[in-house]
Amino acid sequence: MSWKDLQDQWQRTAVTPLPASAVQDTLRRAQRLRRRILWRDGTETVVALALVPTVFGWLHDAMHAHIWLTEASAALLLVWLFYVPWRLWRARRLLPRNDPGLPPQRYLEREKQAMLAQARMLEQVVWWYIAPCMLGIAGVTVGNHGLTRGVVIYLAVVLVLCVLIERLNKRAAKHNFRRRVAEIDATCSELATLEAAQEAAHSSKGNHHEP
Repeated sequence: MSWKDLQDQWQRTAVTPLPASAVQDTLRRAQRLRRRILWRDGTETVVALALVPTVFGWLHDAMHAHIWLTEASAALLLVWLFYVPWRLWRARRLLPRNDPGLPPQRYLEREKQAMLAQARMLEQVVWWYIAPCMLGIAGVTVGNHGLTRGVVIYLAVVLVLCVLIERLNKRAAKHNFRRRVAEIDATCSELATLEAAQEAAHSSKGNHHEP
């Protein structure tokens, strides 16, 4: 079912229908964020899987050379490369589908949970993404080359990049997903107001016809 079909279905069947403009805005924002998430997750997954042969080669060479630090670090990186796509999928699977039988209130509820999951994932990126990657790269580099001046400079540059990645992710969590949660709350409040007004109108109409 297309987004247009879902919009029409909501307006026809909802017990408390949203105004057409609100429906269009809700679905447009949901579609835009879904595309952004799918693009990000797809890119991260392809990059992670493409790096698996390289990291496996590091692990293989380290095992033959008996460099324990490189072995452990490469093993950590290998696990991390498989963990990242799984972690992204875990948050992504909460995104609501274009189900014609799903009322607007329920759709918004599910979208809110999905947005909160995305926000929390990005806010915690230092623990599940940056730290394992940084430790793995540092271990492989030091294990292969020792703690030279060039290695220290290289790791310092990597650390700066990691800090930048953390800040960008936290910014995305705040401006993309936390903001969307606030918008969903506002829409849900509008729905509640419409429902209360509808119930009041029905109640008033019923009292008017009483003998």
